[in-house]
Amino acid sequence: MKVLFFYPANYLEIGIPQSISILSAILKKDGHEVELFDTTFLKPEAYNPEHDNKMAGPAIYKKTPYTLEDLVKDDPVVNIEKEFQKKIENFKPDLIAVSTMTTNYDFALRVIKKIKAKCPIIFGGVHTTLCPEEVLSEQTIDMICIGEGEEALPELCKAIESGNDYRNIKNLWVKSNGKVYKNSIRPFVDLDTLPCPDWSIFDSRHLYRPFRGEVYKGSFYISSRGCPCGCTYCVNRTLRELFKDCGRYFRCHKPETTVAHLTELKKKFGATWFKFGDDTFLLQPLKNLKELSTKLKDLKILFGCSVRPDTITEEKVKLMKEMGCVAMSIGIETGNEEIRYKVLNRHIPNDQMEKSFKIINEYDIRISTFNLIGLPGETRENVFETIELNRKLKVQSANVYILYPFHGSQISIQNNTNYKRKNGKIIPMSKASVFHLSVMTPREVEGLKKTFNLYLSLPKQLWPIIELAEGSGNRNKKIYQALTEFTSTIV
Repeated sequence: MKVLFFYPANYLEIGIPQSISILSAILKKDGHEVELFDTTFLKPEAYNPEHDNKMAGPAIYKKTPYTLEDLVKDDPVVNIEKEFQKKIENFKPDLIAVSTMTTNYDFALRVIKKIKAKCPIIFGGVHTTLCPEEVLSEQTIDMICIGEGEEALPELCKAIESGNDYRNIKNLWVKSNGKVYKNSIRPFVDLDTLPCPDWSIFDSRHLYRPFRGEVYKGSFYISSRGCPCGCTYCVNRTLRELFKDCGRYFRCHKPETTVAHLTELKKKFGATWFKFGDDTFLLQPLKNLKELSTKLKDLKILFGCSVRPDTITEEKVKLMKEMGCVAMSIGIETGNEEIRYKVLNRHIPNDQMEKSFKIINEYDIRISTFNLIGLPGETRENVFETIELNRKLKVQSANVYILYPFHGSQISIQNNTNYKRKNGKIIPMSKASVFHLSVMTPREVEGLKKTFNLYLSLPKQLWPIIELAEGSGNRNKKIYQALTEFTSTIV
């Protein structure tokens, strides 16, 4: 049978999602035809790069020989709904499968409502898992998958192809004749039984990976699932409770599985730069890291990963360097320890961060930090504590986000936030300041997000000028542009 995946990505937010790529590999192995409708490189009619809303604050990078924008400059402007309809009419799918997060659910739903398809439509992903009643209440959606789909989707396809009843498949909720069949959740899949992700269905421009002024080929790879930590801004605590009877929540590949997959991706697609999408890479056992270090040396790849400061030891960092690690993303979140402990439930003191950063820097691994502003009770002074901690740690690249209280996160529950506007539309991440959880005004929080990396990179003598760049007027924008251009020349 024919399965059409719909990946509702924001324009130019590159990166191959492992969920769809693994499902594609599984379905192809079972003999099904698979195609993809991916909006990442479909230039929308309303696109304006000057007004493009980014979820993260602007970061400052070394210039590369060419940019992602260079790769799409000759692409035509298209109507996404019309393009999707053409895809459906040409491919004639027997099933349309849609994977969404909260951040792109409304976009996916809008597109789905405007197309005409003569086949069932199934939604899956984190948002669907956390809000199943809401998603399945939509008239255009026939069924949903809660949790993992690697066993449920092939079972569904087999049933559809053979004309059998699929209303009782585990992990699925199915609408039929005015009734909803809510099935139980199956045990977690064994990660080592899953095939190598199928990148072939994605546009090759997804493999654009700039790093330190050079351009490499590669994308995301995830070697584990779940996270045992309890950060209040994350939904993992809710997911752990939902899946408590499904097996061990945090699981990771055997090293040989990871090595086999990376080897295949390098051979097939020329990938030499990978970003591990694991929640925190160094949580896996030390023996795994030792084995990976031995086996990845010969592969000669580069990679980056996310780590928690309290998982860093010199032994681990040495192993990471040996296996090809050139970049680590570390969560600082906030420079104020009391907010980090009491609001975010991250019990990591600043001095431990200093020790961890010192170890990483000794091995010449590039550090970028993950920072949150607009936190409950946060002041402007607290934001500058975060900036000062980044400066003290000699951070060159900082990613800064305004806290978004995702549905199911403890911060959302504690602050009784609603992720939807009065009109029922989901508040986008780029507008997270409207939740107004800090004592600052939304405008002030937006201004600090925009200028965070300028405060980090430039001398304090220029801070009064940077403060002018926080504003949104024409003069403020000109000051901001000038400072950004100056900063890019000294990074």
